[in-house]
Amino acid sequence: MKALARMLAVALFTIMVVGCGSKLVVWQKVIDNGGDETATALTTDGTNYYVSYIATKPGDNSQAGWFVTKLDQNGKELWTRQYKDSPYAACEDIQTDNQGHLFATGRTRAQDKELCLVIRYAPDGSITWQKGLELGDKTWGMGICPVSGDRIAVCGVAGSDTNTDHMVALLDANDGKTLWVKNLDLGPSDLAARIAADSKDNLAIVGHRGTGAGSDVVIIKLAPNGDTLWTRTYDSGGDDQPGDIKFDPFGNIVVTATATVGDSVHCVILEYDTDGGSIRKAAYGAQTQATGNGIFITKDADIFIAGRLFNKRTGMPGEAEQILAFQYKPNATSVWERTYSPGHIAGGVDLAVNGDVYVAANVKDKTNDVLVCRLSRPIAPTLPAGK
Repeated sequence: MKALARMLAVALFTIMVVGCGSKLVVWQKVIDNGGDETATALTTDGTNYYVSYIATKPGDNSQAGWFVTKLDQNGKELWTRQYKDSPYAACEDIQTDNQGHLFATGRTRAQDKELCLVIRYAPDGSITWQKGLELGDKTWGMGICPVSGDRIAVCGVAGSDTNTDHMVALLDANDGKTLWVKNLDLGPSDLAARIAADSKDNLAIVGHRGTGAGSDVVIIKLAPNGDTLWTRTYDSGGDDQPGDIKFDPFGNIVVTATATVGDSVHCVILEYDTDGGSIRKAAYGAQTQATGNGIFITKDADIFIAGRLFNKRTGMPGEAEQILAFQYKPNATSVWERTYSPGHIAGGVDLAVNGDVYVAANVKDKTNDVLVCRLSRPIAPTLPAGK
């Protein structure tokens, strides 16, 4: 418990729900292919919304389907695409660029090896190109982001079952050509989970490195050529897992993580300046049990986070888990927040903000399904000058 106390000896912020006259959920879309579906990411091109997910048969993970679905702002399905070139393919992350292209990364199997797979989709869902990266017996794509100059950055895992490194690669967005690849070795069990780029083409990844007591969260900032600028580690004293990472408009880095110490699970938010200095470490509530997953930062520097909220009475996973989405503003007394229970065990995975807040979540009934919901976020009117 001393380790938990150390973790919580950080800035705690209080959430108050902002009242509104509109309904909580504008619409929701359930994606159920008949087996177990697991949402991995959500992104938007400013008009439409894309959700990636993995589909397997209940109790059988020997085969997996890579799926991407495109929705309009009213939740109508425009298309769904499955990658069919492999009996096992898992899409882990998706992002759009400013030209209407959708990029996805994940993993597939070929000749007893696991490859990092990168795909560019056209607006109609057709595949423009696909690229496989093989850096050892195990190469996974876990995160992807656009970089200026028609380039795409990918992060993930490279190595073997017994020794993996953080993998980062930069690709040409027009044809998938590899521009450079870096393997970052911080220990025997490294994984880069998500990646982001700033306006100067610096990159930042969040991942983990295994330790004897569990995992620590690792944040690494890279120069445009892939050289490491700085590395930071977050250790709550327990098992810490990475969530997401984003640059804000000022070049600062915002990270989410989930810290598990004993039977306590906490959503943690970390902020770093451009030189790696710690700006703030915050936990979602002093006693609240929650996970920290997706981040979305608007052009106005508003930060939104999605996660999973556990039963307020017991705080134990598996009991009345809810979708959590909130605007992160440390020390604020009034800020937007929504929790939503679709009637089953549920948790938010990722989100996008365009006026309202769109969340991709996982829900469980008889099988695991994907849920995409639009949560209302009324914007306060701007008062005339002098009022």
